[in-house]
Amino acid sequence: MNIYENVATQAITSFFYNETLWKKKILFDFLLKPFGLKFEDIENVLTQDHLGETIPDFTIITHSKNIRFEVKINDADLTPSEQKNNTRDAYLIRKNYFYIGKIPKSIPKDKILFWEDFFELIDKWGATKEFARLDLIREYMKTPYYSLLLTPHEVAMFYSPETISAVFSMSEKILKLCENFLLLHENIYALVSEEKDSAGIGYYFSEKTGMQRNFFIGLDLTLSHDIFTISLQTSTNQYDEYHPLDREILTKFDSDEKMQEEFNKNIMQVLESIK
Repeated sequence: MNIYENVATQAITSFFYNETLWKKKILFDFLLKPFGLKFEDIENVLTQDHLGETIPDFTIITHSKNIRFEVKINDADLTPSEQKNNTRDAYLIRKNYFYIGKIPKSIPKDKILFWEDFFELIDKWGATKEFARLDLIREYMKTPYYSLLLTPHEVAMFYSPETISAVFSMSEKILKLCENFLLLHENIYALVSEEKDSAGIGYYFSEKTGMQRNFFIGLDLTLSHDIFTISLQTSTNQYDEYHPLDREILTKFDSDEKMQEEFNKNIMQVLESIK
């Protein structure tokens, strides 16, 4: 659910299908080097393909193995599944990634790849301009304040109409999950208002008893990481205590009933952990 990671993974997939051979070789030889493989060994590249109970950002399918990559550009935290052994084969991150210590110890150091090393490689090749498709990633890495927006042309480069439609459907699904949870627990929580704009997608709600605190549940689009969250109001009109939710719940269940069940469990766990 992180737009900056989506930009990166879509760009990588787009390279495989749309770029010239010499550029493909530079990118994919870099990604496959720790595995003793090269671009010629690739059969396919898939974005966010379901593999069991987890969803890597992209997967390189080769004749001998499937190599699952997790991508981080900013300091978005690793989800519980992203931290488990045997769910990822490699990580593509910044050198100063804040949560690098959470990467499973089972991942060898040579399979933790850095964006900076790749950009240094293409700069040495004199191919900086030829890799303009990745310029947005360079920009996002320069500052924690991601003010850059995609133009309609850039959206068209990265996303198909089907993807844009899926994003809209996902926003509706998030609202329904949040609303169903609050209605199920209406004896404890009161639904205050719906949010569906550039600031967020979700609901404000409050406790009916006890401390009578105010919360927001859903996507908080004002954050640069962990945007799928429960937020607690800590002062007047100020929601600045954030508790991330498991965003994989939104994509790994085929059944809406199972998704709602797991969502409800995750929400209750988070709410019960907030002092």
